[in-house]
Amino acid sequence: MFGERWDRIVAERGAQAALYLADGRATTFRELDVEARAARPTGDYVLVQGEVPQILRQLLAGFLHGVPVQLVEKDRSRRIPARPPPAGTALIKQAVGGSGVRRCQFFTFDQIAADVDRLHAVLDLGARGTGVAAISCAHSFGLTMTVLQTLFNGVPTCFAPQPFAQPLMETMQHHRRLFLPGVPALWKAWLRGDVCFDNISLAISAGSPLTLDLERLALEQHGLKIHNLYGTSECGAVSWDETLDLREDGSDLGTLLPGVQTHTDAEGRLVVSSSSVGLGYDDQLPQENYGSGVFTTSDLVERHGQQLRFQQCRGAGINVAGRKLSPIEIAEKIMRASKLDQVTIYGARSRDPERCQDIVAEVGLPQAEIDPAFKITACSLLAPWEVPRKWIGRP
Repeated sequence: MFGERWDRIVAERGAQAALYLADGRATTFRELDVEARAARPTGDYVLVQGEVPQILRQLLAGFLHGVPVQLVEKDRSRRIPARPPPAGTALIKQAVGGSGVRRCQFFTFDQIAADVDRLHAVLDLGARGTGVAAISCAHSFGLTMTVLQTLFNGVPTCFAPQPFAQPLMETMQHHRRLFLPGVPALWKAWLRGDVCFDNISLAISAGSPLTLDLERLALEQHGLKIHNLYGTSECGAVSWDETLDLREDGSDLGTLLPGVQTHTDAEGRLVVSSSSVGLGYDDQLPQENYGSGVFTTSDLVERHGQQLRFQQCRGAGINVAGRKLSPIEIAEKIMRASKLDQVTIYGARSRDPERCQDIVAEVGLPQAEIDPAFKITACSLLAPWEVPRKWIGRP
């Protein structure tokens, strides 16, 4: 159980730093422990929302007091699960994923720990120094690589509130040894922004495909190997590129992680079996396969022994720079703001490979009426990353 693991971490490392802020100030494991034990939850769940320091403290309080925690992005409202959490639920993720539908995903402590421990062992995170939380910890990749490593394995986390090149360097300068998770769009900005990576022991990318051009840029100009990691929020990490050289093919997702088995279904979609697969969704769609240790992804993947190669995603979810978006939610917001009866939203390949996809909106108006004034009104309820880049109207 979590409590025993955490007690052991506090006993062994209580006076050591668990959480660093951007200016180098730190909170120890013992200080976090005292805070969390005093913050006794009053409801039947703990809302986990905000910046990294808040997320870490809220997770710890919920875990220690045995109350399920629900993780919600800071710009979103909580989704009330469509069904009660199954017995044993410790963590509820609220995510879109490849399906394009925002739903709750349920996980037990053992399933969380399986993913966290698998990455800790394979990536040797105990010897990598401090994890830099420069990406959102409300998303599975950032959460598992940083905050959960702190809570389950005693690996300190450094909060980088501004993921831009200069403030990131200022945050990292306080540390001798760091590992840095990022999505390709951020890696592109960091590499072009001349971030100094001298104290980076491990660079890892996930969330969207890592191009060979970006990987080559890191190697040739910075001597930095960016390792590609593949997984989903429903099942955790699946494979990673462990090599130290440039991959030969951009579709290469690396080799399967220990304890992860895969096969492809009749449509070529990757089916994952592992101890980190969640309990299921709160609202399962027809033909979906999620639960009992098995998850069928939306991704068409070729298998070559233990090696995986990505072909395409068949799901309706839109991947904008590693952020998974729901076309249904975007369409509903545009219809509400514009008073239109019908709007169709989908993703199209972006000219910027690190962006991955652009959002396309088809609306029932003549193309001539889709002017700047209309777009301002139609997008008034959207977050900046939800705004369509292409609008298609009637001829």
